[in-house]
Amino acid sequence: MARRLNSYDRALQRINTKLEQMSNLTEKQLVEAVNSFVKLDNQMADEVLAGDDEIDNLNEVIELESINLISLQQPVDYDLRFLIAAMRFSRELERISDYACDIAEATLRLQGKGTAFELPNNLPKLVDLVLKMLAKSLKAHFEKDLAVARQMDGDDNEVDSLFQLLSQELLEWMKKNPEYVEPASMILLIIRYLERIGDHIVNISEMTIFMETGERHPF
Repeated sequence: MARRLNSYDRALQRINTKLEQMSNLTEKQLVEAVNSFVKLDNQMADEVLAGDDEIDNLNEVIELESINLISLQQPVDYDLRFLIAAMRFSRELERISDYACDIAEATLRLQGKGTAFELPNNLPKLVDLVLKMLAKSLKAHFEKDLAVARQMDGDDNEVDSLFQLLSQELLEWMKKNPEYVEPASMILLIIRYLERIGDHIVNISEMTIFMETGERHPF
């Protein structure tokens, strides 16, 4: 017979359920943000911006409930690490959501400006890598897969390299023609947001490792 859960166990489960909900919403928001950019879709960009409040609210609820459990129940060992990780995890998701909104806003500003040149060849590769990083890190967290969590540093190094390559390419385009400056500047912002999202994904994986092992990384 399964052990009957007490109120403390149920509270821990509620926090984990809210983390899963927040993770799904954040991943969906980022996918829609990059799709709004690739397709220059105003409606999709507006939907991304409209979804930010729900993610902010979940972050606040997770933080409050975690603090309450720590102060009232004084958990130790794994439970304490879980609650500390939950608060940091939700903050990282909230920051990724903010960057998704930044991408959507930059997309809206790109409308009607025209690029006057083809988008850099490596841009889809950067987008795909960041989306896969987020999916992998979330799956690793909820499945407690430390081997995958430890892969994020290597993936982030690739993101950083692609960011540098794309930045240089866009700067070269801006030097060629003044008409390229404004749209290329918006695209530079977007790839900067993607690079920063990669950093937050690494932080998520570091918290997964901390939660499961107590091993601390320089986050």
